Amino acid sequence: MVHNTAMEKVLDTAGIIDNGKFIPGGFSIELENGSIKSITRQNTAGEWKNCIAVPGLIQTHVHLGQTLFRGMAEGKSLLPWLENRIWPFEASHTPDTLAVSVIQSLRELFSSGCTGLLDMGVLRHSEVTVDILRRSGARALVGNSLMDVGPDWMTGELSWLVEETERIKKSCGDHVTYAYTPRFALSCSDSLWDWMAEIPSGVKRTTHASESQDEISHPVLRESRGNVHFLQNKGFTGPDTLLAHCIHLQDGEMQILRESGTTAVHCPWTNLRLGSGIADIPAMRNGNIRVAVASDGAACNNRLDLAGDLRLAMGLASIVKSSAAIDSEFWFNSASRSAACALGWKNTGRIAENFAADITLIKPSDEEWEELELSEDPVRYILELIWPERIVLTMVAGRTVYQNGEFPTLPSLPMKISGARQLILDRASRIQGNPLSR
Repeated sequence: MVHNTAMEKVLDTAGIIDNGKFIPGGFSIELENGSIKSITRQNTAGEWKNCIAVPGLIQTHVHLGQTLFRGMAEGKSLLPWLENRIWPFEASHTPDTLAVSVIQSLRELFSSGCTGLLDMGVLRHSEVTVDILRRSGARALVGNSLMDVGPDWMTGELSWLVEETERIKKSCGDHVTYAYTPRFALSCSDSLWDWMAEIPSGVKRTTHASESQDEISHPVLRESRGNVHFLQNKGFTGPDTLLAHCIHLQDGEMQILRESGTTAVHCPWTNLRLGSGIADIPAMRNGNIRVAVASDGAACNNRLDLAGDLRLAMGLASIVKSSAAIDSEFWFNSASRSAACALGWKNTGRIAENFAADITLIKPSDEEWEELELSEDPVRYILELIWPERIVLTMVAGRTVYQNGEFPTLPSLPMKISGARQLILDRASRIQGNPLSR
């Protein structure tokens, strides 16, 4: 049950997952001022008596602006996918179409148990994303996609990018803070990387790295001995840096990730859908590299279900190495506690006293509870449930952002999804100079 006062709530649940370990039994979780005040054992009753409390999952790499393009960019490898579809689509966003995409993204994220995210952003209208995130209550890092090399309709002059960045930074607040998000090595000039090298310590930054063989075959990256070597030379590694994908690592690059404290973000569905490959997560774990798992964008995943991505990641790791190579504690933390640490969030990612009340409640069926009792690996069993069908409550800092199909903090869509998709397609066709197939 939930007892409500102005500043206090109590969740009575039948189990918790903390620090990657499942602890069964009745618990009363008392919340106060957005944090977990106490956790005590007691017999449970009420609405949540058959639920498991878990820390809200954290997406360390997502493109909120791409959800509107779901199913509109299929059958392509990375660079054609970007150049012929995603970039024209992103460049076609209006404030209203971007709002539709962000709201749809947050509906999907909240209802699948996510409370935090790092959004790569889009080139223009990023203030729309920030505004919706602030209103939603989500815990977020957000950037405006930094890109000054490429088609003129998809890039900005460096001076404009600097001004736009300052404008977006000033729009942040509440649980939303700014992160620098250069697109990837080949879309940024040396001058832009010089700017990135000036980012002060403690400020988060992220980019795509070593995602496709075509990308790292480019002369610039080949001469640098690899994408991570290139980024290290540009000053874009370190404990404040997250690099998405990290599939095609070259000699010495795992050592760079480990020694610099850089986080590798594994996006398994995207890597398969775009034919990019399988990241060697067992080797990264053995090398003491911090790893997070993320969904990436819905346009290259078709879902924003992080537990589903973890399920795939666990399976792919068994192909790379034995199924016992990585335990479920590592996988769970890669989307909760480890992810929070990578984003600089010290007080979230656990169900523990004095941590933020970023909490998701999962409700297994009666049959699943019976199976869970004798499960050899209960955390893996829970991770492999279909979460969107079982999430009943999601809270950020004690504030309900999802409950039983309702999203109390999200605004209404400013236009129909179908209309927004058609508008994007029409505008992108004009950018490309020829109709895009429907």
